[in-house]
Amino acid sequence: MNRRTLICTTIILLAVAAGCKKQANDQDAIRASIDKHLNGRADLNLSAMDREVKQVSVNGDHATAQVEFRLKQGSGSMQVEYVLERKGGEWTITNSQPAGGQSPHGSMPPTTPDSGGNSMPQGHPPVN
Repeated sequence: MNRRTLICTTIILLAVAAGCKKQANDQDAIRASIDKHLNGRADLNLSAMDREVKQVSVNGDHATAQVEFRLKQGSGSMQVEYVLERKGGEWTITNSQPAGGQSPHGSMPPTTPDSGGNSMPQGHPPVN
């Protein structure tokens, strides 16, 4: 009887460990996908800001990630929610939007006028 209990306990522990490893791998892959997406954007100055993935939620082949961006010099910050989908074993971003219904530039003062006369965060590329 003790041997059967030991075998069952071992199987359960291995299953739990495999599930935790898969979740950690998904979160790492999601972070890498977001980094790849951001690095591919020529209109962002990533060296001027820090970013932190605050929360990742995975539901099958769909996921959301909350990312906070903070200016390195200043007090401005904003949060963006990324929606991802797993395709062929890789996570890809299908949508992104400011979290919490903020404007796309959150609270990132000071602002400077762009070519259209609108106020944009300092260092923001012109909007045509």
